[in-house]
Amino acid sequence: MHRPARRDPAAIARAAEWVQRRLVRYHRARVHGLDHIPPGAALYVGNHNGGFYTGDTYLFGAAVFRARGLADTPWVLTHDLGIALLGRWLCPLGAVNADPATAAALLGRGDKVLVYPGGDADGARRWTDRNTVTFDGRTGFARLAVACGVPVVPVAAAGAHNTAVVLHDGAAVARLLRTRRWLRLGRWPLMLSLPWGLTFLPAVPYLPLPARITIAVGPPLHFHRSGPAAAGDDAYVRACAAEAEAAVQKLLDDLVDAR
Repeated sequence: MHRPARRDPAAIARAAEWVQRRLVRYHRARVHGLDHIPPGAALYVGNHNGGFYTGDTYLFGAAVFRARGLADTPWVLTHDLGIALLGRWLCPLGAVNADPATAAALLGRGDKVLVYPGGDADGARRWTDRNTVTFDGRTGFARLAVACGVPVVPVAAAGAHNTAVVLHDGAAVARLLRTRRWLRLGRWPLMLSLPWGLTFLPAVPYLPLPARITIAVGPPLHFHRSGPAAAGDDAYVRACAAEAEAAVQKLLDDLVDAR
């Protein structure tokens, strides 16, 4: 049985203020389209960037909290490694284990949840592919949205993959080491970052480069079918996932063109 997720509004407020003072200035960050956020439960779906450092997550969450309040501030589905290493600090801010039952419970009570469907495949994509969204064929997020009958809100971040340089995603090494089985990771990236230089590990905390980060929120996607029967239709779920991925890619393309 899953315990009810808890977060600390005071800790979130303090973190949002710190992000505004530090990260927004450091990354010259801008967040557009917050008026697209609908009332009630919704699934924010974004592109994953920067490997271990996901500055765009903090920038987005803080912007939503400051502009829209706690009700629209997302819970963030977080990899087991993130919970294990940083859970003491992240869980009060709304980080929860990335499992469908927890996400469904949060959506069922009217909350908003943020997911990066591409996971490590997206977060460890090569720097040369920084402007390409990579969901890696994953459809669980769409099945969740359809099952719960909630809209998907596309969110794209441009520039966040410039905080370090991924030279190679290391997918072949991950397969050789069978890390998907014991770490739930399918990538073992080769990266250039500060202060370490060249690293060949899946999760390395690093000093992010001062890349300019721009985030855009798009109009919500309302799927015309929902519920258990629709969620059990694999072809329909794949179509919904493809629609969401295309929406995130379109937002990213527009941001890149504007930059």
